[in-house]
Amino acid sequence: MWIDELKENQIDLSLERMRDFMKGKIIDYRIVHVGGTNGKGSVSRFIYSILRRKYSTGIYTSPHLNRINERIVVDDEEIGNEEIEEYAFLRNHNFTYFEALTAMAILYFADRKVDYAIMEVGMGGRLDATNVLPPYLTIITNVSMEHERYLGKNISSIAREKAGIIKEAPVITACKGEALKVIKKIARERGVEIYVIGEDVKWRKTGKGKFTVESGEKYELETKMPGIFQGENIAMAVKAGEILGMSKDDIIEGVKNAEWPGRMERIGKFLLDGCHNPAAVSAFSASLEDFDFDELVIIFGAMRDKNVRKMIKNLPKAKEYIATTIDNKRAIDANEIAKIGKMERKKFRISKNVGEAIDMARGVAGKNDIICIVGSLYLAGKARKILMATS
Repeated sequence: MWIDELKENQIDLSLERMRDFMKGKIIDYRIVHVGGTNGKGSVSRFIYSILRRKYSTGIYTSPHLNRINERIVVDDEEIGNEEIEEYAFLRNHNFTYFEALTAMAILYFADRKVDYAIMEVGMGGRLDATNVLPPYLTIITNVSMEHERYLGKNISSIAREKAGIIKEAPVITACKGEALKVIKKIARERGVEIYVIGEDVKWRKTGKGKFTVESGEKYELETKMPGIFQGENIAMAVKAGEILGMSKDDIIEGVKNAEWPGRMERIGKFLLDGCHNPAAVSAFSASLEDFDFDELVIIFGAMRDKNVRKMIKNLPKAKEYIATTIDNKRAIDANEIAKIGKMERKKFRISKNVGEAIDMARGVAGKNDIICIVGSLYLAGKARKILMATS
């Protein structure tokens, strides 16, 4: 496909090309703009599932696990290959890979006449390709250290970049500490309402996959998506549903029906999660309390531009750690992972590729053990493809 001709890993944070593209275009669907560090995809899926109860809804997320089509979905149908080819004229705009996908999503949602579109930020916010759109609702999940080369060397700087998506629309955020101060300040300067998870909306875990959220009304909620961190994501989705005028029943059922492959996803003995930074690894580790097992075997792979040492430090205790190299130009080599692991007193076995890592893990895992595959969505996607083909 024409989109494959573009360099997937090209990063050029600028809005110039997207602003030129948007000249004269009128967006006649409502946009929920979702930014932040972790949880963007999960929050987007929860809100999508809630809105689908009543409206035609599109959702744009990244990255994909196995097929580019996964990134652009309308009413539970992925964009088809033939439909992607219909937008080949976009290559004339000198777009980056992500810009071309974003432009395609914008046009596709218009062509499909959706009522709502949920647009997930790719990186940062202020200069992200999605930031040429007028939001009806803005969500900033949280802020932790990531992409320091592009976004800044401290939480405040990164928060300012994330807050760049705040315009003339209400804001929901789960940010804390210094990041929250930044978000509140910018929301106040722009004269928009802000709802803070933990202040205006409260949540607590009540059981495996069960949460209570209090936001004016009290919601008793269940989800198929495991992880204690989902409580925070669900709380944001509940508030979003309220602001968007959805009924209590639609919110409850929407949360219950939401699914998101590759995020705390169980496939037999395997548990896949695309936790791609230290905070996400910590959340994954804490969420293992929802599972029954004897011991863990961990397969780990990551991108070179991440804080790999801290990610490894935050991995849970396991009887075996296996390093693998992901088939991606940005990936860190398994041998380097093993060297870093030694610094954190975690001994890694080295595999040549993801398939070999899975075979190695199967060989050492006991009957009641769980094999965790973590460190990157690219790793989760590759592993998922292998596991689905062999299960």
